[in-house]
Amino acid sequence: MRLPFMPETWSMVLPVLGTGTALLVWGSATGTPWLDFTAALVLVLALLILNFFRDFERKPSQPLGPREVVSPADGKVVVLAETVEKFHLKQKTVHIAIFMNPLNNHVQRVPFDGRVVKKAYFPGEFLAAYEDKADLVNEQCHLVVDLQGGKGFKSPGRIVLKQIAGLLCRRVKTDPEKGALLARGDRYGRILLGSRVDLFLPKGFKPKVKLGDQVRSGVTVLGEF
Repeated sequence: MRLPFMPETWSMVLPVLGTGTALLVWGSATGTPWLDFTAALVLVLALLILNFFRDFERKPSQPLGPREVVSPADGKVVVLAETVEKFHLKQKTVHIAIFMNPLNNHVQRVPFDGRVVKKAYFPGEFLAAYEDKADLVNEQCHLVVDLQGGKGFKSPGRIVLKQIAGLLCRRVKTDPEKGALLARGDRYGRILLGSRVDLFLPKGFKPKVKLGDQVRSGVTVLGEF
């Protein structure tokens, strides 16, 4: 049975939980109120870490259409515009950026079926993920994906998925390698703490979301080809 947490959960939460438990036992044994208070704070921190690293199974509330694209991340839509993707596609695209705060789920899911044709990691800075320059200078990992066609329509082209580290985040995890097949809704990575995911789609993409919308990875339909 799979526990509903990211793989990194236990290396992060067990030391905190152990420290909190030890302080609680020590405080009870010595009758020291400040130790009890400190233990309570540490145990609350352990619960917050568990909440952050949650990773429950998800599926849309109704069947998806063959051309629909789902959100790769939980959070708020902070960019929705036509722009040139300068690193890989070098052409006009529909750019959607989703900002995740520390309370959002931080597991990323595949927006549309396809095959990874390129994976690129860029070390960088750690600006707040909602800042304009974050997508240019922050630590990030990019997947370039050839999209799969379906019944009655050819492949819409290529997309670029960018996982971008934020102010608190120091770890971006991206599981697929070049050549991997991706299925819409499957997990493909995670970012630890506040961060953002940028999605660059072919110009013919028709958005169904707007700026400021809250979206859920693998569930919310961003639009369709």
